[in-house]
Amino acid sequence: MYYALLGLGLGLAVQTGLPGLIFLLVVIVLFVRHTLRKRDQDLSPQNDTEKWIFGTYANWALYNCEYIPGNNLIPNYDTAPILLGGRRGPYNSPEQRQYFLNMLDSPWDIHSKRELLETVEYMSVGPGFQHCQTQADRAWELCRCTQLLAIAFRLGWISRSEMVKRSRQVGKIIQRTFSGWQEMSESFLNRCLQWMEDPSLGADMRRAIHKSLWTRPDSPFNLPWDLPLD
Repeated sequence: MYYALLGLGLGLAVQTGLPGLIFLLVVIVLFVRHTLRKRDQDLSPQNDTEKWIFGTYANWALYNCEYIPGNNLIPNYDTAPILLGGRRGPYNSPEQRQYFLNMLDSPWDIHSKRELLETVEYMSVGPGFQHCQTQADRAWELCRCTQLLAIAFRLGWISRSEMVKRSRQVGKIIQRTFSGWQEMSESFLNRCLQWMEDPSLGADMRRAIHKSLWTRPDSPFNLPWDLPLD
């Protein structure tokens, strides 16, 4: 439909001048808005498996969705969109790409797909996970694996299907390690608060996200913990 309107707008612009040009500009604005909304839909979990995977890094995702450094934003975690990788649009923009690249650079020191996948392996089945002493440490390692895979997808380093495949593998380990969403999410939050040097504004925001994930109707925590990930 939009392509037909664009063609009509071009014809009117040629035939009528300014009125046609105005019509063409309106169509272009509507087309851009439609495209951005479609990208939002494409980044929403498409099934229970994707939504379950999102649940393992939901605290991080909603934090990054709402948090803008130096901005007086009042977060609303009850309505923040559930998007793979967490971050809002505009997507594929230089700003969004640089946001994720900066995040990988510090504190991860990750600069390539290979380094990212090696880090995921280290934290999920390697020494990073094997040397954990507490459930909080295990949640910190495992949940950040699915987080990293979501970032790799958003950067275009891996496809959506590869992200899901690798995240399912980590998800099975998470299911075996914790008794349910409550133990996993509380363990992750405890370790996250240590990392953020609680008390701090960021720590308060993480607590607010944790609370909202237990009350919002579309929360992934409403899914069965033992959802089959095969």
